[in-house]
Amino acid sequence: SILKVIRPHQWIKNTFVFLPLFFGQQLTDTGLLLNAVITFFAFSFAASSIYCFNDVIDVEADRRHPVKCKRPVASGAVSETEAYAMMLAMLGLSMATLTFLSKGQEVTMGVIAAYWLLNITYCWRIKRYAIIDVCVIAFGFVLRILAGSTSTGIVASHWLVMMTFLLTLFLSFAKRRDDVLRMMKTGESPRQNTSRYNLTFINQAITITGSVMLVCYIMYSVSPEVV
Repeated sequence: SILKVIRPHQWIKNTFVFLPLFFGQQLTDTGLLLNAVITFFAFSFAASSIYCFNDVIDVEADRRHPVKCKRPVASGAVSETEAYAMMLAMLGLSMATLTFLSKGQEVTMGVIAAYWLLNITYCWRIKRYAIIDVCVIAFGFVLRILAGSTSTGIVASHWLVMMTFLLTLFLSFAKRRDDVLRMMKTGESPRQNTSRYNLTFINQAITITGSVMLVCYIMYSVSPEVV
């Protein structure tokens, strides 16, 4: 039940912290790679802390959901008090992990703290608002990039930041489209704000975001620094 709450299978999202190392062609530097690995686990623990909070905040809605009602907090396998304790424990573990960094410790800690606060606010309030919610999700991946950059000392180019934001924004809109289609089919809203989206807008947003992302990638490919 504890593993289901902290969702370790979702940690794959935090591999974005390795991108500055990859594009900086420093993957073979064991010192920098170790820092990136430490940052990966610190970010993962912080994300798990947010999952604990999210399950408590959404407990009543989850209990009415045909699938989410099986989540440990909603089903009663884990109490709300235990979930809050896990949230604080995972956050503390995240900050403790960062003490092993050989460089950029304080700045990386600040980036992860900003991510944690942003997502706590997202779970509590922001996810109710259409468009803003997907932008926050996309910005969360940018913060992953910045954490990987500060912990390794490899400066993330503006191209990497823009492409990360646009790609994850594109994927977030695509996920919302799936929610809208499910709502149209079942008559039930998978999320609190799904009813605020419509298929026409989502299709246009995906098309525009995809087009801008493609243009941005072309500009990156022919930019003087890349050439």
